[in-house]
Amino acid sequence: MSEVPAVADLDSGRASLPVRLLRYRRLLRLKPYDTSTPEGRSAERYRRIAWSTLISTAARVTSMATSLISVPLVLGYLSSGHDQRYGMWVMMSSLVAALGPLDLGIGLGLLTVVSDAYGRDDKERARKAISTAAAMLTTISALAGLVFAMLFFVIPWARVFNVTQPEAIAAAGPTAAVLFGAFALGLPLGITAQVQLAHQSGYVSSAWAILGNFGSLAALVIVINLHGSLPMVLVALTGVGLLTALLNGWFLFTRQRPWLMPRLRDVDFHMARPLLKTGALFMVLQLTGLVAYQLDNFIVGQILGPDAVPEYAIPARLFYIAPTLLSFVLTPLWPAYREAFARGDIPWAKRTLARSIKLAAAINIPNAIVMVLFAPFFLQVWLHTVNNPDPLVTHPTTLLLLGFGTWTLMNTLNGPLAMILNGANVVGFQVVCSILMAIANVTISVILIQHIGVSGAVWGSAIAQLLFIMIPQGWYARRLLKRLSAGQQSPSSA
Repeated sequence: MSEVPAVADLDSGRASLPVRLLRYRRLLRLKPYDTSTPEGRSAERYRRIAWSTLISTAARVTSMATSLISVPLVLGYLSSGHDQRYGMWVMMSSLVAALGPLDLGIGLGLLTVVSDAYGRDDKERARKAISTAAAMLTTISALAGLVFAMLFFVIPWARVFNVTQPEAIAAAGPTAAVLFGAFALGLPLGITAQVQLAHQSGYVSSAWAILGNFGSLAALVIVINLHGSLPMVLVALTGVGLLTALLNGWFLFTRQRPWLMPRLRDVDFHMARPLLKTGALFMVLQLTGLVAYQLDNFIVGQILGPDAVPEYAIPARLFYIAPTLLSFVLTPLWPAYREAFARGDIPWAKRTLARSIKLAAAINIPNAIVMVLFAPFFLQVWLHTVNNPDPLVTHPTTLLLLGFGTWTLMNTLNGPLAMILNGANVVGFQVVCSILMAIANVTISVILIQHIGVSGAVWGSAIAQLLFIMIPQGWYARRLLKRLSAGQQSPSSA
């Protein structure tokens, strides 16, 4: 039996468990499979997904590990869990994250366009799309920086983030400048990761991210030992990541895929239309997601004050571990689905969707149960180095824990469904669902926070997500695959 059919037979489910494990191991080989046949293309997709999953998971583990270490370091450095600077930082980070759609969705539009070009072996279209996206994002970054510089001395930063302590008031403006500067610089640098993901080689950018995570932690320790200010702490946390992203771009365009090097002469304004057409929908999708999820900390801070933000934000980090790791496992499926749809390989997409849901359940269900039962213990161990931590942080309410557990379980379906719909370029329907979900999320969260406290934020997210994401998108994905299997819709127009 040839090597490629052995891997392709993973789809049949006929092999015994030891044989299937051996075949799964073969997916981690370094040499690519022959993609001149359908079996070879299927095996190569799984090989790239396997490597992307492995390295991306390792990158996220190191990222979360550095984050888990940095939280008690920063809390302890800021004297106590009641220092408003930590709550202000969390609120500010959430607000800066909400600026993500300023890229007009160009990054995600580029991912879709380059994935489609890769499936059609069209290198020229991919190169023009990358050059055009780089020019557009660089322009947006420069304009955003100019506007921020003009408004910096006008905005009352302390009032915006509702802080009253002198240390927090003094750090508010510089902290905002550091975070926004890192965001603006990251816009054009983010192209590299999208291009690698589109070619199903996201494991390369993940390897660079691992280096960045360790470097950021080392820089943080150095700044704390030197008694640097909060803005300097943020420079340590963001600067190393920007540097590794720059090095990753150099590696991609000079060593890995030099034919894709963005050049001014390859900027094609005709390519701006498909980038913006697809990107605009992704921008709205991204914006609604950020409003629904990233602004929870900001809403809690505005209603209950910045002192209440750690009570919500710190336990949330524990529950986000498994869904975040899962997202790194699922993300490589997006370009793989796109390539499969471009080639008309619908059976592969259906099998992969079923497997991704099973994998999500195997990760999220045990995580939700363990976290609901043992989160207080984990928080005490995690924050034991902090002087006088807030009791509500280390002993969160049962209602808050149940809310996070419910939200985690719902991601078992939401993540896999989002990836196949993105791969099929079904963005408009997701946008409508997300807009309704974001409106419901903010409204319900505000009402519940006022009545039941910080736990209202996560319960608002869970209720809105169930009604406007999980149920309608599950129905749509099933309907889409049924139509594609019956040949009622062409894969390229999915």
